[in-house]
Amino acid sequence: MIQLRVFPTCHEALPYFSRYAKNNGDVSWQVLLPRKNNGDVSWQVFFLQYRRSALIGALLVLFFGKMDAQSVEQRYTYSHPQMGTVFKLIFYTDKDSSFANALAERVFARVDTLNAVYSDYLPESELSRLSDMAGLGKKIKVSDDLWQILRLSKDFSRVSNGSFDITVGALTRLWRKARNMKELPDSVRIQAALATVGSEFIHCSSGQKVQLEKKGTRLDLGGIAQGFAADECLHILKKAGVSRALADAGGDIALGEAPPGTEGWSIERATGLAAPAATEILMLANCGITTSGAQYRYFESGGTRYSHIVDPRTGWGMTHRNLVTIKAPNAVTADAWATALSVMSEQEWLTLRPKHKDLTVWMAVMPL
Repeated sequence: MIQLRVFPTCHEALPYFSRYAKNNGDVSWQVLLPRKNNGDVSWQVFFLQYRRSALIGALLVLFFGKMDAQSVEQRYTYSHPQMGTVFKLIFYTDKDSSFANALAERVFARVDTLNAVYSDYLPESELSRLSDMAGLGKKIKVSDDLWQILRLSKDFSRVSNGSFDITVGALTRLWRKARNMKELPDSVRIQAALATVGSEFIHCSSGQKVQLEKKGTRLDLGGIAQGFAADECLHILKKAGVSRALADAGGDIALGEAPPGTEGWSIERATGLAAPAATEILMLANCGITTSGAQYRYFESGGTRYSHIVDPRTGWGMTHRNLVTIKAPNAVTADAWATALSVMSEQEWLTLRPKHKDLTVWMAVMPL
């Protein structure tokens, strides 16, 4: 006996087969099942036989399960310039390209919103406006986005013993000008700017109000904002039901579940500072990873090379370079610690390491 049945999914077909076989024994079917190709659904006929044998039943379950997996997920890739870099999204979904395009637009709109809040280059950004109020004795109510990253930044400053500090803005302005002029900043100005640096000058109070105590203090989120934004990208994708995803914010990478049929995302890590640097491949999922220090901007004065990275504890540009890769539970943690370790000595990190077992750190130090 041959019967023709149409099922919208394989999973709806299997219970019917099982019930029918219990009552009727051996039976053959012509089965119409859906197959997806770039979002379009076509129907294909399969000739199947079902007996009471457990082996045949198991084979059918495996066949249908495999067919569903192969017909579901497609890879989509998108890019978007923002925050002085290029954001890249890679994700897999069983939805069509219209869904994927709309989702990518939503993710990048969120990145644009964060940039309008966090940029220290835009005078009208919320961050810049807060810095303008430093030393005036006023408590400013801030947005959820700014409040969250300020609280995180204070925590990272505390646990890194000040190696990470977002109040370094006055110093980074001095050193940007120095690189453009190719002239070493005046030591008196460096000391004056250094006096405005310290996370203790950021006071967070109830009602999401923030006061910058020290006149001249300016905030710079360059060592944390991209990692935060990468995590936000991944969060939006997951809320939309897309768990197999990667968000890369110029090297600050947030990773979701692995691509189909793999153990993880293939991430290349430089293992040395020589050019061309040797690399290794890491297979990772559900974490954040950042590499800092592989390429430096610097200028030379008096026979000494000064990096664009400024040590918030001394006020001076680094004269050595650390190649640091951090794997952490999320991208914002990896980003902040990569910033901190870029100015730490190896011994400083070894002292802190026992308290931070959720981090995996690769670190090399050499003259700039």
